[in-house]
Formats: sequence, structure tokens, C-alpha cells
Amino acid sequence: MQLDRTHVVVRPRSCSELCDLALLLMRQYFFPLCVAFAAGALPFAILNAALIGWLPIESEFEGIADEETFAWRLEYVFLMASLIFLEAPLAGVFATLFIGQAVFEQRPTWRDVAREAAASWHRCVWKLGILRGPLPAVLMLMWAWSLGDADGLAVFFMMLILMFVGCIRAFRPHAPEILLLERCPLRGGKSGRMTYAQRSHLFHAPVTGDSVNRFVTMMLLAMMLTTSLFFALIFLQGVFAQRWSFNLVAQLVYVPAAMWIVAGYSVLFRFLCYLDNRIRLEGWDVGLAIGAEAIRQFGSPEKELATSGASQ
Repeated sequence: MQLDRTHVVVRPRSCSELCDLALLLMRQYFFPLCVAFAAGALPFAILNAALIGWLPIESEFEGIADEETFAWRLEYVFLMASLIFLEAPLAGVFATLFIGQAVFEQRPTWRDVAREAAASWHRCVWKLGILRGPLPAVLMLMWAWSLGDADGLAVFFMMLILMFVGCIRAFRPHAPEILLLERCPLRGGKSGRMTYAQRSHLFHAPVTGDSVNRFVTMMLLAMMLTTSLFFALIFLQGVFAQRWSFNLVAQLVYVPAAMWIVAGYSVLFRFLCYLDNRIRLEGWDVGLAIGAEAIRQFGSPEKELATSGASQ
């Protein structure tokens, strides 16, 4: 690992520069990032379709366009967006690990990515899967559907979950990077390593304002990008299939596809924000140069420079 030979110039950047750099990274690592993110997102996409896919199907089979079918479609779009928002950090585990290694290495192997993900799965499931909402949201929907006609109840509880998780992610956005790249344990052991809670507080507290600003910016940008991608898919459908309507395929395929593509982009944006915060808070650019020289002079102290610097 060449600490001073990064694929991204290590320097502070503005929010707009980070948005632009995320697009450049998507272009540079397009195929491997697609594979990495699809590996994490596909199970959730299937789960979401099983949970709420019946809403557009039922509205389509009604055969009439009235207020009730329109409400079903709106509910479907809202619930799909909510689920993907909650699931994106966990779905982006492989992409986060890949891009975290690709910044320093020419060709990170899938075996290394899978091994790192397996080593951190219990921490990610607890923090990203349970405490940050995906599993509670899925269980809530299953409970609401079991009650019968409980659409309003499902929307109400989903809004509560979104408000709770949204506040957490606005103020503490970099849980995936701390868990996966810095490998901070959830509990302190005999080793005396810094725990996730300690690291999260030290890392996020000084940059709260920037974190909230970037969260709001990403949410606004995500809505615009999702809308643009969806109508681009509708346009392609109209050109090649002569179908310009908001049909069942558009609802079951184009809506989640546009949302998942933007979710993948948000994973890259969050990672770049993490790098930017480390540069601003810890002088990471200088630390990497010193670490690289130490490796050249004294060998490869990976455990003390490549990762442990992140937990100090």
C-alpha cells in the first residue's frame, strides 16, 4: 500500500468539489463500483419489491385512475424512497471497502473486500442495520400489512423512523467508514483500542455544522438526480417501446433503479466527505506522507500506520 500515492489528491475541498469528485470516481471505477454496490443492494431491492411491490400492482389492476390508485402510487414511491434511504449505508458496505482500498492500491482484490466485510459484519448489522433503521422499518411494514388496511399507519411510523434516523445521520454520517475502514470495536477490550462511540464523538463533534450542511445538500441533490434519472428512463422507454406512460414497469423497475443509482452516488460522496474531514481535523495529508516514508525506511508497519492512525 503506497500511502503517498493516492488516486485522489489529498487536500481540503468544498462541498461542490466533493460532489464533482464523486462523479469522477464513478467514472474511473465504474464497473467495480457497480459490482460492489450491486452485491450489497440487490438483496435489499428484492426485499423491498416483496414488501411493497404489491401497491403498484394492485393500483394497476384496478384499471382506473382515481384518487385511491393515485394515493397508492404516492405511498409506494414514499415507502420505496424511505427504505432505500435507510438501507443505503448497509448496502454500500462493499463499495465503501472497495473505494477505501482503491484510493491507495492499484487493484484491490474482491477477496480482500469480502474478508474485510466478513470481519465487520456483526458491527455493521448492529449499527447500520438495527440502530439506524432498516430492520425496524422492514419489521414495521410487515406488522402494518398483517393488520390489513393499515396504509396510513405504515406511512406514519415510517415518517417517525425517518425523522429519528435522519437526525442521527445528519450529525453522525460516517459510521460506515469508522466501522469498516478504521475497524473500531463496539466495546473496549483488553487491547485498549478506541471504541466506536469514542471515535465517533471525537470525529463528528468538531464538524457538526459541515456534516449537517452536506447532509441537506446531498438530500436535495438526491431528489433532483432521482427525478432526472427516472424521467430519462421514461424517455428511453418512450423512444424504444413507444410507451410514455407511468406504467407498471416504470413503477417496479425505473423508480427503484433511479433511487439505487443515486444511493450509490451518495456512498461515494459520504466517503469523500470522510476523507475531507480527516484532512481538516487531523492533517491527514501530512500524516500519509510521513507514514509512507516510514514504510520505505523501516518496512511495512501496516497495523500502526495504514489503519491505526484512523483510530487515534
